Amino acid sequence: MKQTGLRFITFGISHFCEKARWALDWHGVQYSEVGWAPGLHRLVAKRLGAADTTLPILLDGTDLIQGSGAIIDWAEKHCSDAGRSLAPSDSDAAEAKVIERRADEVIGPHVRRLIYAETLPTRPDVVKPALFLSTSVTHRVVGGLMWPVTRKIMMSMYDVCPSAAAESQTTLEAELDWLDRRLADGRPYLVGDRPSRADIAVASLLAPLARPKEMPIYRPLDSLDAFTAIAERWKERRTIGWANLLYATHRGPTRPAASGYVV
Repeated sequence: MKQTGLRFITFGISHFCEKARWALDWHGVQYSEVGWAPGLHRLVAKRLGAADTTLPILLDGTDLIQGSGAIIDWAEKHCSDAGRSLAPSDSDAAEAKVIERRADEVIGPHVRRLIYAETLPTRPDVVKPALFLSTSVTHRVVGGLMWPVTRKIMMSMYDVCPSAAAESQTTLEAELDWLDRRLADGRPYLVGDRPSRADIAVASLLAPLARPKEMPIYRPLDSLDAFTAIAERWKERRTIGWANLLYATHRGPTRPAASGYVV
């Protein structure tokens, strides 16, 4: 599949952006990835007429597709190779939908909260460069000026309180237990006999913890002793091993993001 002129708007470190990126790459969609600075992205998204400030956003001419799930829907619709479809079979569709929703609504948000709990209060130097990855000079300067306020807003938005890390760890432990049980029979995919969007959702949203070599963007997190200790404790989990294997088998190196583009 060949597409031209597509702009894929992201935060570099965002695992929700990686979920959509993986699907676009899986389908061979040609796009330019553009980083937006946090805080400033709210103003730019509003100017484009986005429903909210959620990233990722895919710009297809005058069409704006927002959110990782909607972008996967778009890629599926525009994919001409039925053999590459990420849609589960009809018999697996309901189950796959439940898994993807649980990944989007529980796993992804708590991985994000855990990262921000370990960075925003005391180590913003770790997360800020990854959030500003490949932004234009204008975004970098304006977003940098806004950063002190943006950081406080993010801490409030994601409920980064003193108990946040422990609470999110507990929730993620339960989710890993659930996934470990599902994968206990040695199945390679969460549903069916081929990769589906449920697999991509779970693996990509766990990637900051699994730390697959195909996603070097998460390596700065290794400098956080507390986060590294959590990742080390969970690395023997069946689900973490499965996520790394899925990356190794079905994910190539991610392309570098573009810079210097301002909408």
